[in-house]
Amino acid sequence: MAKTQRNFVLGRMNKSLDERLLRNGEYVDALNVRLGSTEESEVGSVENTKGNTQISELYFIEPGTTNSIPLSSEARTIGVFEDGANETLYWFVHDPAFSVGDTGKLDMILSFNTLTAQIVYHVVSIDDGSGINTTLNFNPQFLITATNKIGDLLFFTDFLNPPRFINVNNSYAEPIAKTLPTPTGEVAFVFTAGSVTTNGITRTGFNQGLVSGCPVPLNAVGAGAAPTTTQIALPGTGCYNTIINAESINAVKTTPGFGIIGANSLSSLALIQFNEVFGVNADLTMGFITANGTGNPGPGSISGNITGSDGSSGTYSCRYKPNPTQFTDDNGNVFNPSSSGRVSLIGLTLTDGVTYTLTI
Repeated sequence: MAKTQRNFVLGRMNKSLDERLLRNGEYVDALNVRLGSTEESEVGSVENTKGNTQISELYFIEPGTTNSIPLSSEARTIGVFEDGANETLYWFVHDPAFSVGDTGKLDMILSFNTLTAQIVYHVVSIDDGSGINTTLNFNPQFLITATNKIGDLLFFTDFLNPPRFINVNNSYAEPIAKTLPTPTGEVAFVFTAGSVTTNGITRTGFNQGLVSGCPVPLNAVGAGAAPTTTQIALPGTGCYNTIINAESINAVKTTPGFGIIGANSLSSLALIQFNEVFGVNADLTMGFITANGTGNPGPGSISGNITGSDGSSGTYSCRYKPNPTQFTDDNGNVFNPSSSGRVSLIGLTLTDGVTYTLTI
């Protein structure tokens, strides 16, 4: 078969004309090509170049575990820097829908060496200690277009945060979080775990507060045990309707159930949730309401030991904050009654029928 060769002496793409009217030296489209030219002339040279190939997948290693958690499908690169002298690419990643941590976000600065195919995680942050922002505080609306590398220092700015730099020889840890309360060993909550499977999703533990489905709750599990059996109902009348974009969505109904009032120094709080979804520790959530049934507990932290009636034991910690979701009851009253946060549970997995004692 004859080989066709054409000279693109003008070295430019022209998508405006029908290909039958195209001047000699122009082309309509090109894939995986590179065009070289000079500033003084329009003459160019088109040559094949390599296309894109996925070389890696990014993960977050959950603290205290060996769980490698992939980024969500919404993760995006918001800035890059090419260090041609060292055959290394640096890039800045923002994930606005990450499943771990109180902020629901993940920010990273990474590098990839094309000679060794090694990825280095220089900065990985899901929380700056406030439970609101990450350390890097990236925003996809503010791309990182101003970057420079001087020696081992990589400078960057997104025109949202102050200009910053990192030493590329380092991997930076998260900032020291707010200090958790010193353990006292006193009993805080005791509950007997239940388990329920709905639509292929299994929940195990205690969940009696904000339960999907109303007037028939779908995911209520567990019960309080002595000495924390006193129940306090969530405020409102009838069912909760979720407020979305300032409108009450009646199709999304929630049962405003109850919490179990804590013992000793936690008698001002009532536990509404300590349940694990899919059996994955990263999806274990703890939630509270006030013991008098009014107002919101606000932000806080809790940690201590957890022991089961089956002889199991471990530790737990949680930083909780007010839930962003608001509800209206059947009378149109607006409520945001609870605070919650993800739990780091180490040493055991919740089991149906086992009674667990949480101490602080």
